[in-house]
Amino acid sequence: MSRLMWMAIKKKPCISAMRLLSFLTGIVLIAFSCSEKSGISHSSLILKTGVAYTSEGSFIPQGGKIRIGLLASGGGAPLTYVRIERVTAGEVSLQVDKGIYVATGGYDEDFVFAKDSSDQEIWVVTVMNADRDTVVKRLNVFRASGSAYGDIHYYPSLSLGFQDNTLFGHFVDVDSGIVYDNSTIQNLEGTVDLLGYYYITSGLPSPSLTCPAYTAAIAYYPELGTWPVKNNTLYDYASTDNNLISIDQFDEAQNDSLLVSAYIPGKVSGNCKYCYTGKVIPFKTQEGKYGLVKVIRADQSSDGSMEIAIKVQK
Repeated sequence: MSRLMWMAIKKKPCISAMRLLSFLTGIVLIAFSCSEKSGISHSSLILKTGVAYTSEGSFIPQGGKIRIGLLASGGGAPLTYVRIERVTAGEVSLQVDKGIYVATGGYDEDFVFAKDSSDQEIWVVTVMNADRDTVVKRLNVFRASGSAYGDIHYYPSLSLGFQDNTLFGHFVDVDSGIVYDNSTIQNLEGTVDLLGYYYITSGLPSPSLTCPAYTAAIAYYPELGTWPVKNNTLYDYASTDNNLISIDQFDEAQNDSLLVSAYIPGKVSGNCKYCYTGKVIPFKTQEGKYGLVKVIRADQSSDGSMEIAIKVQK
């Protein structure tokens, strides 16, 4: 009996050793497998610094500019996404939400926003690459005393033609209030923020505003294909569709306070449909300037035109 017990005791360490060896082998194989699968590229993100950019802990008066500059890389994989959120009192407001494709050379872009009335804002910036690797940076901004609402340009009557109209120009520089046609736009393409066209969508006639960078615009203006610079203007179509800004509000605006507050970034696009007579359309230019378009008159034909008034930040 004692001999059998001794043999059992001697076997137990062997069995434990075998199990331990099997366990360690499994761990090594899992680690090797994970290392194989985790051979992903890691994104990087830097928020620009210097006098031109908003720094951590800045105090900015209501209506003042918040400028956030991004320098990002996919770390070997293309960058595919950028997102910027404003967090105030625990509530998240989406400011930028767009797909990008930057295969090489890195991503370099500046964004401009306006300080709201909250005491503190947390800005959350996220970039993601094609391997779905994300990196997040945060920026705290506080409200200074006073306000920084500024002057505006006002252009009470501008006429622009739709795609088949030969009487009026099509391309609008909202800073100068100039409407260019094909003969006058050469070398000035980078100044254009707005253009119009007409089509039928969802069975409804749609005098529309768009911008040079909007993908579908080239179907109505093929010449955009040769432009060296195509600006991206974003229109707040939700405010437009729901008539959140009235004609009276537009007419009474003397500074940019309404222009800034009217633009709600949650539902924006480079194209704004159903720009009928009487609509007021908040927009934001490539340069980060806020503005409003009042539609004085909009025809409903491709050879028609649109008369608008514009108020935009200086």
